[in-house]
Amino acid sequence: MSTHFITSSELEKFLAVYATYGKERPDDEPPFMQILSWMDSRQGNQVLFERNCQPGEIIVREDEQGDVFYVIRSGHAVVVKGGDLTQAILGFRWKGDAIGEMALIDNKPRSATVVSLTEMSLWCIDRQLFYQFLGENPAFSLNIMNMLSGRIRQSSEERARGFVREKQLGQAIEDLNQQATRDPLTGLFNRRFMDEALRKELRLAQDDLSTVGILIADVDFFKRVNDTYGHKAGDMVLQELGKLLKSNVRSADYVCRYGGEEFVVILPGVPMTALERSAEYIRTSFEMAQFQFEDKIIRATISIGAAMYPQHGASGNEVLEHADHALYHAKRTGRNRVIIYSSELVSQPPQS
Repeated sequence: MSTHFITSSELEKFLAVYATYGKERPDDEPPFMQILSWMDSRQGNQVLFERNCQPGEIIVREDEQGDVFYVIRSGHAVVVKGGDLTQAILGFRWKGDAIGEMALIDNKPRSATVVSLTEMSLWCIDRQLFYQFLGENPAFSLNIMNMLSGRIRQSSEERARGFVREKQLGQAIEDLNQQATRDPLTGLFNRRFMDEALRKELRLAQDDLSTVGILIADVDFFKRVNDTYGHKAGDMVLQELGKLLKSNVRSADYVCRYGGEEFVVILPGVPMTALERSAEYIRTSFEMAQFQFEDKIIRATISIGAAMYPQHGASGNEVLEHADHALYHAKRTGRNRVIIYSSELVSQPPQS
């Protein structure tokens, strides 16, 4: 018998779903536990075929003919509907459950693929051995049609739950991605994402001979806001600034929380005049805004430094440093203003 395995990434996915939902096993005794006990009792008295499987091994494959079925002695498996093993997880099988019995009884191709999740031991039962069992256990024979009918209903229910599980797993993965790239306070991209986005946009700009604008905005006297109104109020001001930035740039632009009260906006393909106009509009919009916190009205301003690739630097880091340098000069020369980087700016280290 040739042995086939799924990929390690597919196995990891199935194990992740099992870790979340594997404890949903029904409390009722598995219907084929009686066959398992019967098979175990015949060891030494009859030639039986035992199959041992490794994690990730395909036990039966959807649409293949079913000349035998298996009863699980140990381990557990996943039932999958779909030729590429990714369409839907229908459920799981444990000790005492059968694998592929309906294909044998109905003499039809298998309706799903079953993959071992752990090391497994299986009794292999062909048609002749199954009929022998039925002959020795007439009560089981009388109830088999009801049992198989229940299995069909259970499979349909598992299929419905399987789609939900797939969606929930996908959402869980998306949540992890969000946590890795988003700032938890504002929901904006974080610095880790910003670094990668800037590298990507610089590569595209180099290929297209285009531009990339950068704005760095910083809340003026932010410590005073925290000291006067409390840190919750300060958090609210940062959240409102994040919303304002998002609502005043294009969908193709990136708005990121750089750290503390600093925010970075990356604007691919923007001309210098539009970069300056956008920065000034953001500054005046924030200056005019009023934020209510409990029974208090809070107002604040921001300073913005701006720089442009390739005019102000040959790399993303250089342009970012020059935008930060321009921000420093906006702070030093009165705050609540926009400064575009130029080589005439007095060379001093950025404000910490």
